[in-house]
Amino acid sequence: MSLPKAVGKFIIVGSQVMSRAFIQAYKQMVANAGQQNTGTSQAGNAEKAKVARRGEISMREAGDILNVSVDPLNKEQLEERFQRMFKINDPKAGGSFYIQSKVFRAHERLMEELKQKEPPETNEQQGQQPHT
Repeated sequence: MSLPKAVGKFIIVGSQVMSRAFIQAYKQMVANAGQQNTGTSQAGNAEKAKVARRGEISMREAGDILNVSVDPLNKEQLEERFQRMFKINDPKAGGSFYIQSKVFRAHERLMEELKQKEPPETNEQQGQQPHT
């Protein structure tokens, strides 16, 4: 067998093998994508999409921005991290307004979550006399 004929055969066989592998990988990717969009993940994806449309950030993203654990959420640690990062990113001190805004929005989101988890205060807890 001559060298050009062997090289040609090698190229043809190699391209056939690569095309089969590509087709198999594509089929597997489609199957995996179909599995991810079923069941409980659809509810989670719908909630994520709704949050994204409102322009809000997720709890996880807010925790990542401030480098705090969101489960359980510690108010003291949250305040400490917020104050520190807000001050560091002050544009007057050479920081980034964009990052400072992200830090502020993350703090706002986590504080909103804390307020939702706190039980509502009663009149006695607020220092008021109960109505009789």
